[in-house]
Amino acid sequence: MLLAAGLGSRLRPLTDLRPKPIVPVANRPLGGFALEHLARAGVHTIVANTHPRPQEVESALKAACPADVTLRFSREEVLLGTAGGLRRAHGLFDDPRASVIVVNGDTLFAPDLRSVYREHLDRGAVATMILRRAPDLSCFGAIGIDEKGWVRRLLGEPRRGAIVEELMFTGVHILAPEAFDALPESGCVIRTAYRRWVDRGAPVLGIVDDTPWADLGTISEYHRLNLELASGSFPWPGMVSEAGSILAPSIEASKQLRHCVVGEGVQLGKGVELDRCVVWDGTRVEQSASNAVLTPLHRIEISSDP
Repeated sequence: MLLAAGLGSRLRPLTDLRPKPIVPVANRPLGGFALEHLARAGVHTIVANTHPRPQEVESALKAACPADVTLRFSREEVLLGTAGGLRRAHGLFDDPRASVIVVNGDTLFAPDLRSVYREHLDRGAVATMILRRAPDLSCFGAIGIDEKGWVRRLLGEPRRGAIVEELMFTGVHILAPEAFDALPESGCVIRTAYRRWVDRGAPVLGIVDDTPWADLGTISEYHRLNLELASGSFPWPGMVSEAGSILAPSIEASKQLRHCVVGEGVQLGKGVELDRCVVWDGTRVEQSASNAVLTPLHRIEISSDP
């Protein structure tokens, strides 16, 4: 399942133009990256929940979805949260008795899903969380695992039990079919179902995967990830860049464009030069810019790293 119903409030004003799941990243809809990776892992049916501007989101995700994958949608008239969204969508899956891979639509992350899925089944977990190491866990909420990889502490509780490592949750997890019985009609899956499972010692597995991970939470992070994809410093299968830039087919490489991501139909005024810019489709640029996100309606300057 692709979680794609969020409001994307931290990415405004970009999400005033397009809902977060289809904000362009490297000239692709953001949610398309997760669809691609699920398809590479052998997933044949994906359900995506949608909320703001659902027709627009569904059309763009269908266009981005690999041809051999069936994509279905669960529209939420009222935002249900991660738990409620999963519960509502469960009936749309081909086999309600199968475990479900859940991915966030606003992150780029390509873990080994086949391996994790096998271990989830082999160890009989009600849920399996893919975790990663992070320097500042206070930003994400620490998940504590024991020596066998079972999750024993969630967001600091309970304090009992031997913890060998604390990690962050990547937003990718696998739920056994019986897990859906514990989901409320609305709310956060971590603070409801996972909270109860961990507190009572249910078999919740944590698997560590240090594959590069990025969260599109803010415009600064959005800008940085686009440029990292263009430079190759954030690797992604099939991503093609030219001289540190990603240019739409209609855009010719030139000295005017340095380390940029430029969409279709972009027009540059005479003498305009762009350096480290992300330019959306259909934007007319009349002034040179550096470290900026440019849309048909916005010119957003990004503070340089100290």
